Amino acid sequence: MRPIDQMTETPVRFDEAIAYLRRRLDLPPGRWEEILRTVDETARDRAEGMSDALVADILRDVLSAIEVGTGLPEFLNGWEAAIRRHGWRDETGSRRARLAFRMMTAQAYAAGRWQQIQRLKKVRPYLRYVHVDPELTQAGSRDAHAAWHGVILPVDHDWWLTHYPPNGWNCRCYVQSVSERELQRYGWKVSDDAPPSKTVIRFVRGKSVETPEGIDPGFGYNVGMAGL
Repeated sequence: MRPIDQMTETPVRFDEAIAYLRRRLDLPPGRWEEILRTVDETARDRAEGMSDALVADILRDVLSAIEVGTGLPEFLNGWEAAIRRHGWRDETGSRRARLAFRMMTAQAYAAGRWQQIQRLKKVRPYLRYVHVDPELTQAGSRDAHAAWHGVILPVDHDWWLTHYPPNGWNCRCYVQSVSERELQRYGWKVSDDAPPSKTVIRFVRGKSVETPEGIDPGFGYNVGMAGL
C-alpha cells in the first residue's frame, strides 16, 4: 500500500501518477498555480524567476522518469538542459533539482494513490496515517507528523482535505488504505476524532500565510483532489 517514499531514485510505472502529471501539462500556463492558490497562496513548486515554460519542461522530464523508469540521473540531465535552454540559473547545484524531483514524484504518486483509494473505499473504507521521518523528527521539525502516526479515519473524513500527505518539503509520510478485516487483524481502532488542529501564521517571501499547524505552507491541501 505504500506510495513513493523511498522510490525517487528508481520510480516504478504508476498509471494514475502518470495521468496526474499529464493533466498538469494539459493545463494552460499558470492555471495549476491558480487552482492551488485558492487553497494556499504559496502553493507552487517553483523558485523565483522560473517561467511557465521551464516548469512545463521539468514536468515533462518527471513524467518521462515515471513512464519510462529512467529515474533521477536522467532527470538531472534533463534539468540541466532545460535551465540552460530557458536561461535560468540554479545557484544550488543539484540540490534544488533533487528536491523538485522528489516532491513532484511524491505528489504524483500521492495523487494517483488517492484515485485508487476512492475506487476501493467500499471495501477499504479507512486511511491510516504513517510517519517515516525519524531523522527529521529527532531534529524537532516533524513532531506533528509523528503525533499523527497511526491515526485512522474514514476515507472521506474532512481531515484528509488538509492532512493527506505529503505535508511538507521532504515529507515522507504516506497513508495506508485499511479494511475492516485489517483493523481486526492488527488490533487497530478507528480514531474517535481527528487530531486537534489549528492554523498558524507563517511568513513566506515576506508575506504572512495561514496554514494548518505542522504543515508547510503550500501543502495544506489534498493533492489527489486538486489533481482531479
